[in-house]
Amino acid sequence: MKLFSSQRFLAVYSGILTLAFAATIVAGFAESRRNASFDQIDVQRINIVGPDGKNQMVISNRQLIPEAIIDGKTFQSHGRHDGAGMIFYNNEGDEDGGMGFSGRKTASGYTASGDFMFDQYKQDQTVGIQYSDTNGKREAGFHVWDRPDTDLAQMVEHFDAVKNMPAGLQKDAAMKQLQQEAKSGAFGATRFFAGKTPDKNAVVLLCDAQGHPRLRLSVSAGGQAQIDFLDASGKVTYSIPQAAGK
Repeated sequence: MKLFSSQRFLAVYSGILTLAFAATIVAGFAESRRNASFDQIDVQRINIVGPDGKNQMVISNRQLIPEAIIDGKTFQSHGRHDGAGMIFYNNEGDEDGGMGFSGRKTASGYTASGDFMFDQYKQDQTVGIQYSDTNGKREAGFHVWDRPDTDLAQMVEHFDAVKNMPAGLQKDAAMKQLQQEAKSGAFGATRFFAGKTPDKNAVVLLCDAQGHPRLRLSVSAGGQAQIDFLDASGKVTYSIPQAAGK
């Protein structure tokens, strides 16, 4: 009885209880971090990360959606902050696809869009589903693009270097060279499209390596079906059915 009533015993006993309680709280907290359940959550951005802390997927509002990342470098993306979306990253931390949606009123009416993109390795989108709408002029369909083997990060850095050159003949020549390369399909070109065009035609387009439509299958809103063969300049060389008198 004397042992159990001693102050030393009470102090030790109290310390053990405190440690046990603390361990229970910590274990419970750790467990709650591994398994949490919510009926509703308000958040501006969610980063899904791997054990190394790198993003593997990001879900974000339009204000906090991340810029494009390639080769560990961040590049500004035109129109990236127009809408909320979801971005996916490959095993190396490069962006390799995503989806986004937007819509807003403008001075002339409204504009809206939606897309789901799959990026080529170290490059831009190569397969995509897109919708765009400007004051009722709507296009929606499935796209396939041809992309070069050149690393997109290197291409963007080259574009920026030309853009930041001082005004003069050298910059003019460099810009002209970029325009010629773009027309040749060096930076990518549409090879296939199937969908609806702003003129309300249902269309299938097959294009050459420079992105020029060469075969067009179409059905108008009125139900007229047609097949057109085109040259590189876009001129129709043959149609089925042929126009009257030909």
